[in-house]
Amino acid sequence: MKQIYEFAAHGAGTNQGLLSQLVVPRPIAMVSTRDANGIGNLSPFSYYLPITGDPPLVGISFGMRESDHGTKHSYDNLMACGDFVINVCSAVFADHIESIAKEYPAHIDEASLHGYTLVDSHRVSSPSVAEAPARLECIVHTTVPLGSDLAPVVMVVGEVLCAVIDDSVLESPDLDHPRIDLQALGPIGRSGARTFIRTTPDGVYHQERVPYRANEKEDLTV
Repeated sequence: MKQIYEFAAHGAGTNQGLLSQLVVPRPIAMVSTRDANGIGNLSPFSYYLPITGDPPLVGISFGMRESDHGTKHSYDNLMACGDFVINVCSAVFADHIESIAKEYPAHIDEASLHGYTLVDSHRVSSPSVAEAPARLECIVHTTVPLGSDLAPVVMVVGEVLCAVIDDSVLESPDLDHPRIDLQALGPIGRSGARTFIRTTPDGVYHQERVPYRANEKEDLTV
């Protein structure tokens, strides 16, 4: 027996909660920015996706703050300066993801508070987290207002200018054909209801993609 959940019959929070449990695992963009006073900001966003390779674009959804219904500090910062950094959420962030996500006052530097070091980036004005094994330095490409009056959301599309990758997570130093060692990177994904998913050796498997050939029969039985 299958149950039918009609989204139109439920509220925004319940709908988002269900989507967050079924669209899994989701990558986490640990976004670092800096405000006009030089105070760093670090915040995780799991409504995040790659969009295209030419130009290299990624998208992050920014909702409103629950505490005061204002815009997120990360959003304010990146819109003011026009850039931001996505630090790949790996094991170095594992114990603090939910704590970093708290809605701290604007004068609080979440990175410093949790023992991380913000350093200058290579191509953008926003800082990067030194401890992150990989990061994407982005400029704001466009913004797309979405959502509703009750649940406003802005999709920020960022153009990636460069990736900064630690040698420890590269399978080889050949950046003309970059290959990431997934297990060394150890990304953490978001599931629903405050649950997360780690990358573990027994959780990774490989399949070859073989092009379809006309008149070729495949045995797909398992």
